[in-house]
Amino acid sequence: MKKTVWCLIMTMLILCTNISLVNASDIEKGNPAAMYLSDRIILSNGNEVDLNEYATLLFLNGTLITDYEIIIRNDSTLVPVRLIAQELGASVDWNGSNRVVTIIKSQKEIVLAIGSSVAFVNGIEIDLAYPAILYKDLTYVPLRFVAENLDATVHYSPGLSPQYTYYYDTQMPVSPADSIIRDFANIIIDEKYDFSDLITKEEALKKTQGICLEGLENFSKSIRENLVNLNENPNRFDDEFKGIKKEIDRMMYIGEVSRFYKFTIGPYDILFDRINDKIFFVIYSSGTTVKEVDSNDTGLYLPVFIVG
Repeated sequence: MKKTVWCLIMTMLILCTNISLVNASDIEKGNPAAMYLSDRIILSNGNEVDLNEYATLLFLNGTLITDYEIIIRNDSTLVPVRLIAQELGASVDWNGSNRVVTIIKSQKEIVLAIGSSVAFVNGIEIDLAYPAILYKDLTYVPLRFVAENLDATVHYSPGLSPQYTYYYDTQMPVSPADSIIRDFANIIIDEKYDFSDLITKEEALKKTQGICLEGLENFSKSIRENLVNLNENPNRFDDEFKGIKKEIDRMMYIGEVSRFYKFTIGPYDILFDRINDKIFFVIYSSGTTVKEVDSNDTGLYLPVFIVG
């Protein structure tokens, strides 16, 4: 009996972990989906990005960027200017002979020369915290300069502190409001969005709860059908289903980060994209998995809630 139930659980887990992950170079804005392990990130195409214990993750308009590195020089964070400038709506030109980058956005022209500690913005000289450099054939410049001169917002979050608060009456930590993946430091760069006419956090919470409850109904129905097929008690996991519903009903609003409202139900954080209403689960099990929520997913709540 125990063996058949365990086989059911493992089968459901395999279904659950068959997640559609996407490389950052191919995805739309607002997609942080990936599997974040302590030493690497696993992408949908099977590629793995190695991480170290001091790794910093880069998110651009809510999307995980793994194609490029972040460089720290003399306490300055350097980022690839072409990638960020183009994502923020600017055009970028490279003069290889003079080793000069020219960035144009709206009525602003930015000129950067490799090795120079100054840049020119509409002809006005601006000091750089660190000179522009070439690294792997890409131009890297200080992050703060990019954000300030391309009408972007930039935020750094150090990750989860050991002094965290608890989620209600549990021993589960409440994630920082300003991080997307709490296990690592995050650098988050965004366009300056106007959210004033978009969905409110109260509306987003209600919509998220509705989708989560719909997902729970489909999830519990699938589990019970599988138990019946195995000649097991179909009500075996009823207490777990009630526990999941309890957490959905008392879903907690954490804050806003990048494009997202951030909620939590304990072992899952939830990112609600205010631009397109997509919802992502941030699941804390062995590592962290971010997946877009599909209420028809038969393994939606299997990690943590059922398997533990």
